[in-house]
Amino acid sequence: MTSCASVNTSPTAADNSTAPPVTTVAPAIPPEAQQHQAEIAKVTEFKIDGRMGVQSQGYGASGNIHWVHSPENDLIDLYSPLGNKIAAITKNVDGVSLISQNGKTIKAEDAETLTQLTLGWRLPFSKLSDWIVGRPANGDVTTFSWDDKGHLSKFTQDGWEVSYMQYQNNSQPALPSKINLRNPKINVRLVIESWDISPQFSVLDAENSAQTH
Repeated sequence: MTSCASVNTSPTAADNSTAPPVTTVAPAIPPEAQQHQAEIAKVTEFKIDGRMGVQSQGYGASGNIHWVHSPENDLIDLYSPLGNKIAAITKNVDGVSLISQNGKTIKAEDAETLTQLTLGWRLPFSKLSDWIVGRPANGDVTTFSWDDKGHLSKFTQDGWEVSYMQYQNNSQPALPSKINLRNPKINVRLVIESWDISPQFSVLDAENSAQTH
């Protein structure tokens, strides 16, 4: 995790032409937060069931989400509030594709472009697999904070403000149950009703789960 550099702009009496020094202030990470981040760093596979709401420029949509994730594969099913599957997103070594409600298959170079083309929302799925378990993805992170238990409560990455409103403290490690993602154009609310982080999701298991759920 990195923080923004703070710059001392006060000129010195000795030489006003000398560029002011730049000081990078390292954030003080609580010991509880270090321990929690070390625990969730081990979570590389998961299966979740929950609900997702999206608001973008006056348009809103909501429904259920079923997501099976492993380092090599993602299988994401999106459902309407009535329980009808509206999209099935697959990401693997061959690329990213979406099967729409009418059975049409659409492909794109990444999940963000795919959701923009098909659903009208540019969802950050490439980083969401990290954000959803309570950690930043690779890259610069700013304005982050923790709660009194050492759980990450808020950070900003790639123009998104990620906020954790609630954790499932009965799980080990504690995993988020309510997450809000926001940028200037879109707001996404995720409520995760069940987690499974057992290291048992082979490619075949994940495919069968997505097809039969």
